[in-house]
Amino acid sequence: MMKRSKFILFLIPILSVFLAFTALYSADDFVSSRVKDISDRHYEQAVIQLLDNAKEAIVISMYSIRLGTDTKNPVGLLLNDLLEARERGVSVTLYLNTRFYGTEDEESYTKSPVFRELEDNGCVVYFMPSNRRLHDKLIIVDSRYVVEGSANWSISALKSNFESNTLIDSPDLARVKLARLKNLLILSKPKDKGPYAPAYIENLPKTLIIPKDLLLNKKYFPRMVTSSDSRALDLYLLLLAHSQATGKDKFLVGLESMALSLGLPSSWTNNALRRQVIKSLKKLQSRYHLIDVKFFHGRDAEVILTPTPGEAFTISSNPIIQIQNPLTLRLKYLLLIKALLKAEGKDIYSISVSSLSKRFNVSKDTIRDGFRELVVLGE
Repeated sequence: MMKRSKFILFLIPILSVFLAFTALYSADDFVSSRVKDISDRHYEQAVIQLLDNAKEAIVISMYSIRLGTDTKNPVGLLLNDLLEARERGVSVTLYLNTRFYGTEDEESYTKSPVFRELEDNGCVVYFMPSNRRLHDKLIIVDSRYVVEGSANWSISALKSNFESNTLIDSPDLARVKLARLKNLLILSKPKDKGPYAPAYIENLPKTLIIPKDLLLNKKYFPRMVTSSDSRALDLYLLLLAHSQATGKDKFLVGLESMALSLGLPSSWTNNALRRQVIKSLKKLQSRYHLIDVKFFHGRDAEVILTPTPGEAFTISSNPIIQIQNPLTLRLKYLLLIKALLKAEGKDIYSISVSSLSKRFNVSKDTIRDGFRELVVLGE
């Protein structure tokens, strides 16, 4: 009996950890893959094979690439593999850290002629700003193969250190990793290189998928229209577009870049830009219950879109999302209504203003004014 009791007591913490893990993650959080260990001396040869056989794209995100004084060393040969890939028509993109620990020279490779040669041959090189540390040791090839581990590109890492590294064959994981890297550019602001960019209106999906309930339930878009809360609607549409472009419902948002994407003046201070976006994000969470949000250091925000059940419809992202000649809130809402009705096989012009007002929970004047602007728009 005593042994059984001790065994049960031993199992309790293990079961607690297992239950906590299963509560944190569902099956949808994982991706399928094939995995191979390429630690220590297996890393260099595995990477060479990947680079030499790349057919479409090579993406590298690396904390440190140390060439040393002799460019004919293993690191120089790997960089030469990138040049050979470019000659085959393979796209090559590098994300490189510029902020180091200790006394390491920040410009030890950023001004190297080898990197200038990479850029001259069509490699895209992003030097991450020194106010952020990029600590990746990541390689993605042909949007399928992912190499991740502890190894930087240095002679010691390749030839003498014990380094744990893994080769993963998973297009789904590669997609997630690539989306994260693109988001790094939005979250980072280079020092002394001008203002943030309105990055959230770049590379938008051509169409947006909009849940019908956002228009039919008066606590969502109708409430925004009635309250003249255009910024909340515009912000939510941008978040929805970013989610659909990246395939993720949970992501980080750069507050200044989002502010400029909403059309706020670039002449404003960064603090003023951030405050306006924070205010609208909090509204989307507390008033409209469309997102959950956490703020980090007043610069970034983690956003989780709240699932909206039911049917959905599609609408062109242009002109719904734009900062040049933006639409009025009522016209934007009427275009959303028009797209929803079209998905139902109905013509908005065949439905009375009174019926539209009642179904979509806004005033008749809002519908009438929207129609007048719709005519001017040529829709």
